[in-house]
Amino acid sequence: MLLVYRTTDVFQFEQIKLLLDAAEITFQTKNTVASMYNNFGSYEIYVSSQHELFAKEIIENAFK
Repeated sequence: MLLVYRTTDVFQFEQIKLLLDAAEITFQTKNTVASMYNNFGSYEIYVSSQHELFAKEIIENAFK
């Protein structure tokens, strides 16, 4: 699995998950945000190498 997106913004993280799901791209997530303080760490999304380019294109177009 390859990292295609990292953010500290939970709202953007959830938006990207919805977009990838709608495009039927299988992904995994990792949450390293400290639950007690929420001021350090990140939210990460990983996809397989076969979906990497398509996922990055979706992510790039999501916030234009």
